[in-house]
Formats: sequence, structure tokens, C-alpha cells
Amino acid sequence: MGKEKLKIVIVGCGRFSQFFVPLFKAHPVVEKVYVCDLKKDREEDFAMRFGVERCESFEYALKSEDINAVAIFTQRFKHGQMVIDALKAGKNVYSSVPCAVSFEEFR
Repeated sequence: MGKEKLKIVIVGCGRFSQFFVPLFKAHPVVEKVYVCDLKKDREEDFAMRFGVERCESFEYALKSEDINAVAIFTQRFKHGQMVIDALKAGKNVYSSVPCAVSFEEFR
């Protein structure tokens, strides 16, 4: 990655991800933090509570030239495909859980 700063979107504004927004904001390699959630009221709450911008959707984040990283905090069973999609879009990826629960899922 070199000296490029991260502009990261946290996908999923649930109980677990609330602890990571301040951590990403404080990290010296992170320039900007966005949040997005399918439940827009939760997304708006996070944006106001943590002083970050909103991103309209995961799909938008993948197409954005400004956002270069995603942190996935959705339900565990969604992580695998979301990680693959983000990597294919050229994004840096943080997944909060393992992307599979069995060896067969890695094949």
C-alpha cells in the first residue's frame, strides 16, 4: 500500500462496529471514515454520533474512486461474497469475522 492513506467505509452500523469507528478515525494511516448500512436510521445515527460521513451503499463504495478500503461488519454469512466483491473492485478489505466456517467453503 505504500504511503497512501485509507479512506474507509464501515459497512454495517451494528453493536459490534460501533467500537471500530473511533479506532479507524484515530489510526494514523486512515484519512477519512464513512459509514453505510441498509437501515438508514442506524447509518445516520453513526454518522452523527461519530462525526463521519455517510456512504449511500456498499455497491457505491465499490465504484467510488475516493474510497479505497472497506471494513465489513455485516452478518457473518455475508462476509465471503462481500470480501470477494471488494477485492475485485481493487479495495483494501477488513473483515471482522472469518469468511468461511468450513474448509469446503474455501474451495
